[in-house]
Amino acid sequence: MTVLDRYLLVRLGSALIKAVVSFLFLFVFIDLLTERRGDILQYDVPWHAVLRYYAAMMPQVVYQVAPLGVLVSGLLVLGDAAQNNEVTAALAGGISLRRFVRTPLVAALVFSIAVFIMEESIGAQAGRQAAAIDENYFARSDSGSLRTGVSWASLRGGWTCHILKFNRLALTGENVLLNSIRRDAVEQIIARRIYWDEQRRQWMIEDGRWLIFDPDVEGVEAEVRITQLPAPITESPGELFAMDRPPKTKTAGQLAREVRRAADRGIDVQGLLVDYHAKFSQPALSFVMIWLAVPFALRIRRGGVAISFGASIAIALAYLILFGIGVTLGDVGRLPPVLAAWLANIVFLTIGVVLFLRTPT
Repeated sequence: MTVLDRYLLVRLGSALIKAVVSFLFLFVFIDLLTERRGDILQYDVPWHAVLRYYAAMMPQVVYQVAPLGVLVSGLLVLGDAAQNNEVTAALAGGISLRRFVRTPLVAALVFSIAVFIMEESIGAQAGRQAAAIDENYFARSDSGSLRTGVSWASLRGGWTCHILKFNRLALTGENVLLNSIRRDAVEQIIARRIYWDEQRRQWMIEDGRWLIFDPDVEGVEAEVRITQLPAPITESPGELFAMDRPPKTKTAGQLAREVRRAADRGIDVQGLLVDYHAKFSQPALSFVMIWLAVPFALRIRRGGVAISFGASIAIALAYLILFGIGVTLGDVGRLPPVLAAWLANIVFLTIGVVLFLRTPT
């Protein structure tokens, strides 16, 4: 590593840390005033819970603002180098533009990998902690609002389960109907109650009837009265409700397992596949953004922080719009999941590389 490399690395690292920290404080300030202030006053949320919530949110916020931090820091450092004729001096000394920007590019690549590792190691777990604190303190619900209907289709053994009233916190439900339609028999279970027995690791049904019908014969072939009996549902609550949790609370490995389980149950996995590939495309965005920062910084030589921040916001908004379009088209099956998750990255990387190659030296 040369003196030039160390010089650019120190300046870029310092600017990146300042940018990310600034965005973190900005997020907390805006979220506290606009989203959480009313809940804090309404539910009398203690300050230790507020601090725990935002502490748990930090990995997710870093994950979201990291690309913008790279863009802002790249525009500031490289723009300042161009404005102070440091780039001109390097070119006059025989250092090519590609050699000059090598350190920022490598630093952005390493940073992208570090963001991905952080998300996979502590980000998803912190997201679950933040969601739990949010549910317990900021979004309290009465018991009636928790008792909603649920339906689970394509379960193992061909079963389908419908529960009229289900409490997700207690894992108990009332008015249960289970059906299994096979070539040799049709089975139906009607029960008053279902609940998850943690010790047995089994769903239990109470007070009902288990009916078996022969497809070739009219009427009930067999009927069993149920006092208490293990339900024919082998999926755990974690499996049944896994897809209800937002992607930010799951690692790429967990999403991959959900995709396989959902596919085995015959559930459409298009949206899950888009979320899975986005787990890789989002961290890679930091590397994409440095390719945009380099040509913009060398062209916008004056304006300092104001121009850099304005350009960053414009680029970020354009990216969010294109990323949202790609994800939407992927969810409805108009684009393959891989392309839907990577479309915005591909477009912006192409723009950045083309602008860089056309940068006058």
